[in-house]
Amino acid sequence: MPKIGEYIDAYCSKCKLVLSHVILFKVDGAVSKVKCNTCKAEHKYHPLKPAAKKAAVSKTVARKEKTEKKTNAVKVNDAPLQWDTKNRNMDGSVTIKDYSIHDQYLAKDVINHSVFGLGFVERIVSDKSMDVLFCDSIKLMAMNIT
Repeated sequence: MPKIGEYIDAYCSKCKLVLSHVILFKVDGAVSKVKCNTCKAEHKYHPLKPAAKKAAVSKTVARKEKTEKKTNAVKVNDAPLQWDTKNRNMDGSVTIKDYSIHDQYLAKDVINHSVFGLGFVERIVSDKSMDVLFCDSIKLMAMNIT
């Protein structure tokens, strides 16, 4: 059970992404209010991104289940291996940028996040978000937020 002051992943109603938050207070043992570590907004705790229309969600779930049945493959988190390989192959000419939600990034940029550490920008998802490979997983990160 997380305690007040600890970090928790939550949907930020301002950034519109699931990001790391600090627990501000609880009600009856349940997390009630959090503060976004990225934009510093304080808001009610939302554990996941708000659900889309039920029909769209059920189609997505059905499609995912169908794909999983076809492949029957064991899913392995190979992010640590990918991160280690990129980290070892990084030469001295690489510029490491300190992460800011306000800056814009390109694929193959290398960033330093205050919580997650060294990260490699893998893919630009939209003009406001990117996939970043950190040592434990690939995280969807906000960028270019004004």
